[in-house]
Amino acid sequence: MSEDPKASTKYVMVESSPSVEEDEIDLLELIRTLLQAWKVIVGITLVCTGLAIAYALYAPEVFKAESLLAPAEDEKSSASSSLGQFGGLAAMAGISIPTDSNVEQVVATLNSRKFLRSFIQQKKLAPILFEEIWDPENQTWLVESAEDEPSEQKAIESFKGCLSVDEDKKSGLISLSISWKDPDIAAQWANDLVKQLNEQLRQKAIADSKKRVGYLEQELAKTTLQDMRAVLYNLLESEKQKAMLANVNEDFALEVIDPAVAPETREKPKRKLIVALGGVCGGFLAIFAVFFAQFLQKLNSSNIQQTKES
Repeated sequence: MSEDPKASTKYVMVESSPSVEEDEIDLLELIRTLLQAWKVIVGITLVCTGLAIAYALYAPEVFKAESLLAPAEDEKSSASSSLGQFGGLAAMAGISIPTDSNVEQVVATLNSRKFLRSFIQQKKLAPILFEEIWDPENQTWLVESAEDEPSEQKAIESFKGCLSVDEDKKSGLISLSISWKDPDIAAQWANDLVKQLNEQLRQKAIADSKKRVGYLEQELAKTTLQDMRAVLYNLLESEKQKAMLANVNEDFALEVIDPAVAPETREKPKRKLIVALGGVCGGFLAIFAVFFAQFLQKLNSSNIQQTKES
């Protein structure tokens, strides 16, 4: 007896995946939650935007004065080449010929604590850098004790925060900038820094040349060999030429291509950007606060339900 094929047919029930429906429900739930709490979201966003506006309006304005510089190497390099051609013979006589400072050394000197300390002391910048605790009428610090007065190290660190020196490796040009709340003072500091650096390095080069000239003259007095005397004469002439160039060249280390001028527009605060960021951050903070409050509410309800069941 054959079995009825219809009777042997088995039906398998496959349940549809609820993931799509659950995603749609979750998305609708999120939208519903945001719509219900729109007053809270708008309120927090407005508060954050208001705080950003207040900060942007009351933040101190900072102006940036920039100066474009170039290494002054033409005249010094010519003197150095004159000295360098006698380097071998001078070494035989025990005379060392120093090389000129390169750009990296000049920039390092400009950023050095020693140079900045000298600049701050010469220009008397400490009362300006810390004017909030300085009494200009009595010329005293508004502090309880002498230990609370700004130290030289603090003055240097404060000035370094205003100073920026950038070197373009391709062109070799150097950009020096000062950021300060007074545009005229910022431009004055930028120009005075370059002047003092050139003067300091120039005076050092002159003093070194005088020492070397004196040494060469002593060697000439002791030497009787004609060949060596000729070398020493040439070295002495080149050293005097170098000292002469240092005396007449004011832009000894850095040549000013474009001096700093008082900027007309501020560098910061950028008020529009601050307000925009305040509004965006306020919106994200408000949404996070709404979802976090909902999470705490669900957690609290779950704890109450578990307590009742137990």
